[in-house]
Amino acid sequence: MRACEIDRFYSPGQCLRWYAAIPARVSCRRFQGELTTEMLTALNYTAARVCLPGVRIVLAECGESLFVRVPVFGGISGAKRCACIFVKKQQPHAMTLAGISGEAFVLEAQSMNVATCWVSGTYRRKLVPVEPEEDEKLAALIALGTAAPESPGTKRRRKALADICLSPPADWPHWAYQAAEAVRQAPSAVNLQPWRLNYSHEVLRLLCKRPDSLDAGIAMLHAEAAVSPQDRHWEWGEGSCTAHLLVTEKKQAAD
Repeated sequence: MRACEIDRFYSPGQCLRWYAAIPARVSCRRFQGELTTEMLTALNYTAARVCLPGVRIVLAECGESLFVRVPVFGGISGAKRCACIFVKKQQPHAMTLAGISGEAFVLEAQSMNVATCWVSGTYRRKLVPVEPEEDEKLAALIALGTAAPESPGTKRRRKALADICLSPPADWPHWAYQAAEAVRQAPSAVNLQPWRLNYSHEVLRLLCKRPDSLDAGIAMLHAEAAVSPQDRHWEWGEGSCTAHLLVTEKKQAAD
């Protein structure tokens, strides 16, 4: 098995900040006004810092006509800015790395009180404001801005923790339980939560219907934020297993 690019990439300070942002972050579909120059500067700085190898995030101006209205969820209104997530076409695990990097950007934005919404397919490609490089493809967009006060976000609906775990999470070590709970709170396409977690032989495994996907990457970033700054190690999995996470718990010295 090969080590994941996420392994030791983000600092404990970043992860702790993102972990604190997870409970507050909801998908926003109604925006208002414009972000301040200071916020845009900070977001551009963030975009440059969070990208794993092969991933590029570019902020750009946009209009709400970029986004397609979706049944049940509705459209995105008032958006004036978006983040375009590009990934190298030949990059192994390309979509997973894009999901990790994009969710790191989303949680950093949340820590600045900037609202966001992942948009993975419901946009008009001809209106995307930034062109990919020749060796890149567009993985997703993230609408961002200030949430409209009358609609701060979409109500979060999530499965029970036991429903996404293949064995009772109450029997797992604390770090694995905490990582699973963070994954449970992660956003996913049409809120399907297409992942399962299993703990055995000191390893937490993330299994997804599509092992290389934005959803898988978003889940990995949430788990990473939950277990930092502990001694942890990520490896890519095989088949339906996206990745393995091993955390070495520090043993307290005897009195």
